[in-house]
Amino acid sequence: MTLLSLAGGAAAEPAKLTVDFGFFPKGTACQVFNTTGKVSLRTGREIEYTIKGDTGDVVFRCAQPDGRSFEVATGALLPPGNPSLVAIQINQDDHAHILWDQGGLRRSTVAEVLRWN
Repeated sequence: MTLLSLAGGAAAEPAKLTVDFGFFPKGTACQVFNTTGKVSLRTGREIEYTIKGDTGDVVFRCAQPDGRSFEVATGALLPPGNPSLVAIQINQDDHAHILWDQGGLRRSTVAEVLRWN
């Protein structure tokens, strides 16, 4: 499934969005924009954000320890329909895995999700 097909069919935003940045260098830091929802952050092996409410147009801006920075707009990655929970794993090699429940677990992989600055 392509990014356009996911974005074109998105009818609603999930009540809860989990975004995980996997396989990024230690020391990568991100900021969240375009949400008034409750944002929580968990760090460890990966950077994981959970956002409850106002999840339809979230943008992450991240900086790596080497000075490179990128942006990810997760609103364009949301699946069609009205899932209550969406989980997105964004990987350093410029692709994302999107998981959601819609009468069973669904999964999509989208390439070229990082916009490098």
